[in-house]
Amino acid sequence: MRGVTFQGNGSVAVEDLPDPEILAPTDALLEVTMAGICGSDLHILHAGAAFGFEPGGRLGHEFLGTIQAVGSEVTGFAPGDRAMVAVGVSCGVCVWCQEGLRASCEKMSIFGWAPRLWKHGGPVEGGQSQYARIPFAQSTLVKIPDALASREHETKLLPIIDVMSTAMHGLVTGRLHPGDDVVVIGDGAVALSAVHCARAMGAENIICYGHHADRLAIAKTLGATMTSEVRDAQEIAEATRGATRGQGARVVVDSVSNTDSMEAAHGSVRAGGTISCLGMDHFMGKTPAVNWYDQFVRNITISGGLLPTGLYIPRLLELLAAGAIDPSPLLTDVVPLDQAVDGYARMAERREGALKVALKVA
Repeated sequence: MRGVTFQGNGSVAVEDLPDPEILAPTDALLEVTMAGICGSDLHILHAGAAFGFEPGGRLGHEFLGTIQAVGSEVTGFAPGDRAMVAVGVSCGVCVWCQEGLRASCEKMSIFGWAPRLWKHGGPVEGGQSQYARIPFAQSTLVKIPDALASREHETKLLPIIDVMSTAMHGLVTGRLHPGDDVVVIGDGAVALSAVHCARAMGAENIICYGHHADRLAIAKTLGATMTSEVRDAQEIAEATRGATRGQGARVVVDSVSNTDSMEAAHGSVRAGGTISCLGMDHFMGKTPAVNWYDQFVRNITISGGLLPTGLYIPRLLELLAAGAIDPSPLLTDVVPLDQAVDGYARMAERREGALKVALKVA
């Protein structure tokens, strides 16, 4: 089969790879039909060696396709079923899975990520390949409803796996209620997903702050009531208060999560509100400074965190089926698998118009 692999910091390739095989009775084999390149994949592109990658390590954690085979202990799935794959493996039975904290599952591993943390035999599986083995398929796979199973829906489905789920995690932990005001800091795929999810969840004012006019235009399409390229934290705070009756937003989604963005978040959140921290720089050893005085005096909640893999996919599928969401505008580029190297370059170089690249695998 063909698949995308890490080749050293700054380099990926599409190579011939061994076909995966079922190794455990809880495994399934999936023929991948579409996969995404995530912003966090760019961390691997630039610094994969620090995550334990060696040349040849497979990449990709956003993917969907058609089940080819299932192990003897897998029930509810059969060859031919269309399925989405959660970002990471989870067993479904440990105390953390039962509490909905799948990112803390005792057997959790992320596809295409940190080979030293892979717990399921063989090399780390990656979704940017023609085939993938899915450990603990019972919990890790989500069947695509028949009404959405045809290939024409894939561009709507793919963003649900990670960026839309991450955004919903931020809004749910941020305690968003209908009628609330929401501020989204950033204009990447997670930020724009937060805009779209906030609209579907009934937010009133949805303000998105970013640096790229083309991305902010997508934010408008996805439901933002106001967008701005203002970057200064004080100016962001003033603009937010002006748009929210002087109060600030009930929920602030910080998709960047560095010290500057957190300063803007503190300035934008109302007393008693929540800052939901979703940025990925934590994996690069960068943690934002929190204004703990402001948190204490104004009773600000800091929430967010790593996505509980797969938890929000069923809810998002219901919203998609009901016509409440259509995240397909997030996929600005769809290219064949063999053009994945250029797809990575489009995102890494932030070429104009390139927000998120999808790979058409089959």
